[in-house]
Amino acid sequence: MILCVGGTPAMQRTLRFKSFMMGGVNRAYELQVTASGKVSNAARVAATLGDEVLAISFLGGDSGRFVARALQGDGVPCEPVWVESDAPTRTCITLIPDKGPVTELVEEAPPVSAKDVSALENAVADHLPRAEALCLIGSLPPGVPEDLYSRLTEKANKSGIPTLVDAQHALLRKALASRPFIAKPNLEEAAAALDLSRSGNNETDARAAVAALTERGAEWALVSTGKAGSVLGKSSGEMWRVEPPEVESVNPIGSGDSMAAGLLFSLARGASVPEAAVYGTACAAANTLTPTAGVVRTEDVEALLPRVRLMRLA
Repeated sequence: MILCVGGTPAMQRTLRFKSFMMGGVNRAYELQVTASGKVSNAARVAATLGDEVLAISFLGGDSGRFVARALQGDGVPCEPVWVESDAPTRTCITLIPDKGPVTELVEEAPPVSAKDVSALENAVADHLPRAEALCLIGSLPPGVPEDLYSRLTEKANKSGIPTLVDAQHALLRKALASRPFIAKPNLEEAAAALDLSRSGNNETDARAAVAALTERGAEWALVSTGKAGSVLGKSSGEMWRVEPPEVESVNPIGSGDSMAAGLLFSLARGASVPEAAVYGTACAAANTLTPTAGVVRTEDVEALLPRVRLMRLA
C-alpha cells in the first residue's frame, strides 16, 4: 500500500471556456467538480495505476464531505481527519481556455487544532506497518508544526518504509534532517527552501539543488524544471537527466503529484530509482492531457513511456 499523507486537499472546480478575457464576463461551456489538492491527486493516480492506496488528510464542512465521497467514487480509500472546527475544506478553481494559459485560483486551507494534528499523526502510525511506501506531499495548514513531515519520516524509517517528500520551505528543510528516501521538489521550491543561488541555467541549477538536497539528508533527489524535465541524483554523486516527451498540454496542474505517484508505483514493482523516475515522468506527461488535475489514463502512460529519455550525467 502507498500511504499518501498531506494537509491541504481541495474541492476543485474546473471550468473550460472557448476564450477567456480578464475583466469581462466569461461563460464556461463545461464544469467539472473533483477532489484535488496534492494528496488527493497523488492518491488517485496511484490507484488508477493499480496500486492499493490510502489517503490521510484533514477534511471539514460540506466541501470536505464532497472530497471524501469523490475520492471513494474514484476508487481511492480515504481516512479523513475531520477537523474539530468543521471549517470547510478549501475550494480551488481552474480556468482553462481553448487557447491560452491555464489560470489557477487557490484558496488557502483553514487552520487546524493540536487535537487534529495528533489524530492525523496517530492515523499514519496505525497504517505504517502495512505500507510499502509513505508519500508526504504538499503544504500543511496553519496550526500544524513545521516538523510534522520530519517526525513522520522518522517513524517510516524505523519501520523500514521508504518515504518520498514533496514539500516546500521549512517542511522540506526539516524533513531532510530525518533522511527521507527521496526528496521531490521542483527547482523553485528547492532553491527557496535551501536558499540556493540561481545561475539562470536550469540544468546547472537543478544539479546544484540535487546535490544540496542529498547533502542535507535525502538518499535520492528528483528536481523538476518543468517542460525541460528533471535532474535525478543520489547521495553517492550519481546523476541523471530525465526528459519528458513533447505533448499538447490541456492542463499541467497536478503533474508533479502524478510523477510522485508513478515513481512510487514503479519502485513498488521492483524498478530502480532511475527507471521509476522515467515512469513517473510518463505519468506527469499523461496528466497534462486531461482537463482535471491528478487524472491519468493508463493507455496514455504506456504510450508516452517509450518517449521519455534518461541520460547519465555523472
